[in-house]
Amino acid sequence: MDYELFYAHLFRPIEKLIGPFDPATIMAIIGFDCGGPLSFRTVGGVREQFVTYVSCELAVSTGQKCGDTGPFEVMMSCDDQKWAMNMLTKFGRMSFQEIFEDGHTVDIGEIVGPHCPLQGLVVEEFARILIEGRNYGILRLHGVTRAELEFAMKAGVKRLIENLKEAGIYPRTSIQRKHSIGLGA
Repeated sequence: MDYELFYAHLFRPIEKLIGPFDPATIMAIIGFDCGGPLSFRTVGGVREQFVTYVSCELAVSTGQKCGDTGPFEVMMSCDDQKWAMNMLTKFGRMSFQEIFEDGHTVDIGEIVGPHCPLQGLVVEEFARILIEGRNYGILRLHGVTRAELEFAMKAGVKRLIENLKEAGIYPRTSIQRKHSIGLGA
């Protein structure tokens, strides 16, 4: 497989809707397959408070559990690089045990501890692309408060995302955010 061509095709929706990728890739000394973090491409890393982090090795890994979306990469727009990369890496590892798709929720309370204002992740399908006859996807993750996570579990992720948009928060995950948005049913 020509990985450069593959990712150019897969990431086209990101470049079209969010912006061009920054030139450097963030890579660890110990790779994901050996227990390290995922590698990431970024959008807005030089000029923006909220940087979009996009994994760039999950969709071509073997063993990822796949639903209708197909093998996928994950992304998040966040104001904290360490937090975003940690959550995306943990989610990436979970994708080898569970199927994740649009509308799913993940309770991260045990991972982040009770003092972190964000206690959950909600999953939104950002793009689904047909490459060589197979679906591949990009899942966008959003960090949410406990109240927002519970709302998403009752009313649905799409409804929560509508509320986040109305509040001017979507698609940004801020680990500094202390309060939940208004969650009228």
